[in-house]
Amino acid sequence: MGDSTIELYGNTLLNNRYTIIKSLGIGGFGITYQAYDNYRQCKCAIKEYFPRGVVIRLGDKKSVVPVSDSKRGIYDHGKERFLEEAEILQRLKNVPSVVSVYDFFQDNQTCYFVMEYLDGYTLSSLVKANKKGLDYSIVADAIGQVGRALIQVHKHNYFHRDISPDNIFVTSTGKVKLIDFGSAKNIVRNENQVLSVVLKPGFAPPEQYSSKGVQGTFTDVYALASTMYYLLTAKMFPGAFDRSNDDDYIHLSEYGFSTTISDAVNKALRLNYRERTQTVEDFLRDLNISPEMPSGQSSSQGNEVGVGNTGTSATELDLSGGINLPKQVLVNIQAIKPAESKKPVPSITFQNGNRYNLPLDSTIVIGRSPEFAQIVINEAHISKKHCELYYDSKKNMFYIQDNSTNGTYVNGGKLVRGTAYQVAPGSVVAIGGNNCIGRVGVTFE
Repeated sequence: MGDSTIELYGNTLLNNRYTIIKSLGIGGFGITYQAYDNYRQCKCAIKEYFPRGVVIRLGDKKSVVPVSDSKRGIYDHGKERFLEEAEILQRLKNVPSVVSVYDFFQDNQTCYFVMEYLDGYTLSSLVKANKKGLDYSIVADAIGQVGRALIQVHKHNYFHRDISPDNIFVTSTGKVKLIDFGSAKNIVRNENQVLSVVLKPGFAPPEQYSSKGVQGTFTDVYALASTMYYLLTAKMFPGAFDRSNDDDYIHLSEYGFSTTISDAVNKALRLNYRERTQTVEDFLRDLNISPEMPSGQSSSQGNEVGVGNTGTSATELDLSGGINLPKQVLVNIQAIKPAESKKPVPSITFQNGNRYNLPLDSTIVIGRSPEFAQIVINEAHISKKHCELYYDSKKNMFYIQDNSTNGTYVNGGKLVRGTAYQVAPGSVVAIGGNNCIGRVGVTFE
């Protein structure tokens, strides 16, 4: 196990059924464990709601409570979001290529959901290990599987809102799984309902930068197309607000891909959602990838990465290189060990050139008063305790919570006061308006 003051101990029994084996990772809002389901007699993964900086674990090493009464509202709101993700995933449990959740419950004054245990790698890690784009046949198969899963997700009236190579998992048996539905929302919602601004620059379309932006199936289309672009080129697609027009990037045709593929991706990446490809079905058809389930496979069966776009039943991805996946990729992945990784140095750099290095896995405050803040900005529009900033070294993500009068903005979107938001490195943060703008980032030493 890792930090014993945060994580549950090994052999802890949950809900009189699940035995904790070890921690798999700590995020800003929860802890994921490998566990054993004593009823089904199999491994599983369990996600525990544990928002860092908001709660503590009591002396019984199990119970979770807010650190103070002032954090109760944040805790309760996050708990609702956490249970919402569990409920969405349980409703989608028969959708191929979506990670399955088969149980969720409340215990130890917090809540948990139980998922299938996945053993393998994300597509992001495959690209990084390969140090170049993946073969088109591999990418087309993966995009086809994820696309067909998204079609079913959309038919259930949900959209994912966080499609990226980090959230597409390839298991050791070759199955493709779409994970992390923490940002998923119902497509059908009240006219005045706002959406939280949680996004990954480079994969999120412009409408996702605003809490009141019009979002829908076309939002996932943009993210799926930018994911495909990264998988093929190993190059991050420009952030939506870094693009001056629809053609302000290197088209896939310039990398040697066919005009059919390039045109399909270009149309799916248009900045104006009205001019963009509207559905995943249309995007797959534009790519000449079938949006239909492979023959002989029902909607409740798991999909696996196949060879090319044959239209026949998919075969397993041979992780020894069976479909042109270079063996060196797998060797490199297995060689990546935490002990060999360089230490991350998170920071925030303001437009005046001032840079502040941040502690790992610890909350700091930005504000006007040195009584409350570790980063002091002596400006009238800055509140005494303006916002809290936290860097999660395991997820390589920042978390920001606004506590101010004049607001905190990320990539142009105003944060809801008192709510913690996940923010990717490279994001632009405005403290109280346009007079104080900084960018969060990470270097490795």
